Amino acid sequence: MAKKRKKDKVEQEEYEFRPPEFDEKEFLRKELRDTKTVLFTIGYAAIFGIVAGLIAQVGIEFIALGAALLFAGILSLKFIYPYMKVDFSEFTKKNWAGSVAWFFFTFLAAWVLMFNYPFADFADPQVTEVTVWVTNDVGNVTAIDYKNVPERGGYEWVPRWGDLGTLIRSDAAYTINITARVADNGELANVMIAIGSPTAIYEVMDSEGEHRFGYQLTGDQLDLSLMFYIRAGDDAGNEKIFMPRTSITVSA
Repeated sequence: MAKKRKKDKVEQEEYEFRPPEFDEKEFLRKELRDTKTVLFTIGYAAIFGIVAGLIAQVGIEFIALGAALLFAGILSLKFIYPYMKVDFSEFTKKNWAGSVAWFFFTFLAAWVLMFNYPFADFADPQVTEVTVWVTNDVGNVTAIDYKNVPERGGYEWVPRWGDLGTLIRSDAAYTINITARVADNGELANVMIAIGSPTAIYEVMDSEGEHRFGYQLTGDQLDLSLMFYIRAGDDAGNEKIFMPRTSITVSA
């Protein structure tokens, strides 16, 4: 038994680990194949995404067609790879999953890009920070902001000081300047205002810089309340109309 243990010990000591031979050419071949596959898939997906975006610009109802192009592009990879001399004969499930992922995210990025300025403009202008500045008959100035009042369940006119019902009078000595911040992700075409009714004549608001626009009138042009509507349009034909929930009381 002692001799057998000694023989086994000698055999264990003589064992030498030999790593498998590294095939550098095969490694480089696979790396080049994978890189070529990724680059082609990205370019191919970008074309599909751009086309889908252009189709959607014809009409918002064609967005579903863009989704159809996504799946059509993914399914066509197996048929288009041979024409681009992409060898997929040794592709594993992991390789195919990678190709699908590259196509999906590239298509999505190109598609979303085509929905944004300067390629397209589907967003309406935004009218915010609406303030009515009042200069009374002795030159004092106050501001009335249209702001959200959660405890009252929405937006209301809130004076920075004073009583809302006594800040404006139907007197020529009172000057009212209506201002608002109007912004768009593209180019604004016009910013106009109508006093009293949304069907009244809209007049141009003057630019005051920094995306702010203003319109001035006097108290004698008002009846017992001040109500106005601001209409903003951009070059793409999108339009937004600001309509306050309530009017501002004007004292006789």
